[in-house]
Amino acid sequence: MNELSSQGWFCDQTVRAVMAALAQNGQEPRFVGGCVRDSLCGRRVHDIDIATPEKPQTVCDLLESQGIKVIPTGIEHGTVTAVLNDKTFEITTLRSDVSSDGRRATVAFTDDWLEDARRRDFTFNAMSLDRDGTLYDPFNGRDDLAKGVVRFVGSARERIREDYLRLLRFFRFNAYYGKGTPDPETLLACTQEASGVTQLSGERIAAEMLRLLWATHPAKWIRLMQRHHILEPLIPQAQDPHALEMLCAFEETPDALLRLAVLIPQGRASVEALVKRWRLSNAQKQRLLNARAPDEALLPHVTIEGLRCYLHRYGGQAARDQLFIYWAEKQFSGIGLKEQTVLSEIDGWDKSPRRFPLAGRDLMERGYAAGPQLGEALKAVEDWWCRQGCQADKAACLTYLASLD
Repeated sequence: MNELSSQGWFCDQTVRAVMAALAQNGQEPRFVGGCVRDSLCGRRVHDIDIATPEKPQTVCDLLESQGIKVIPTGIEHGTVTAVLNDKTFEITTLRSDVSSDGRRATVAFTDDWLEDARRRDFTFNAMSLDRDGTLYDPFNGRDDLAKGVVRFVGSARERIREDYLRLLRFFRFNAYYGKGTPDPETLLACTQEASGVTQLSGERIAAEMLRLLWATHPAKWIRLMQRHHILEPLIPQAQDPHALEMLCAFEETPDALLRLAVLIPQGRASVEALVKRWRLSNAQKQRLLNARAPDEALLPHVTIEGLRCYLHRYGGQAARDQLFIYWAEKQFSGIGLKEQTVLSEIDGWDKSPRRFPLAGRDLMERGYAAGPQLGEALKAVEDWWCRQGCQADKAACLTYLASLD
């Protein structure tokens, strides 16, 4: 028994019910991964992962016999998802690696806990915890976690060659758990294997890098990746991380996509190349374009009328992104009164945006026929409305429309 057995997630009745269901045949399951690691360092547990010697179909049968819903999320690889009382659990059969091509491994199921632990990436991710509260730590992961050392299980180069995503995970886990400087030999292994990340799918790169950028202080690790020629295949011609460091110093909450934007070179080609490589969504693409290749640049000394016009056309997020990047690149160490005034205006707009009061039907009611002339007239009135600070009401807009006639 240890202090983990008194934690809320461990004692939760739903959690206990799932573990009991998996143990019906006498094969004891264990908690693995993040829930064990984060509990030991006093962090909140978000996801509960479980490992078991039972084969995947047996896992399904055991759970369903107790009325627990099972989703075969990756059953061919030994993983299913259990759902009980609105809680989800990822349950995986113990595995050993047969072969790997750097992107995915061919595995065989096993009942050997040590064999399963050997295939994991870092020592503190190889720990497991049974339902009695006994901690199993075959590679001294608990000590590494306490010291802030991110250490591969066995040979760093071998672990990386099995799955090149582990190279990125090394920097991400350092950003969250590391203390001090990483081991030079491990950094050398990462440098020597850096070209392997080009084999990874865009989705996997994006997921891992955005997690790294969510960290409290990612700039240190991004700079290290840049220095060791690991960042170039991921973000070609990435900007100096100093602007990222400035951005992190004064943003209110971490924003991974904005932090990514400040690393991308300016220009549409740079954004589109990264979006294509990382396979980002259309919404993510548009936000990055607004930030790094905008149709209209927004500068901090803009007038209130100009700011409101920009907000009407592009929205508060685009305005904030451009301003934060500008301040970061100008090496602002904080947001002063002038900048706060601009941000307050943006916040006010987000809460109560001003809508252009005319629509095409208003012009058609006044004799305009559908077509280019109507569109030009409507745009002319909208431009005038923007120049007035987006405050003129419908009657004033119609008056201006009449003046155009």
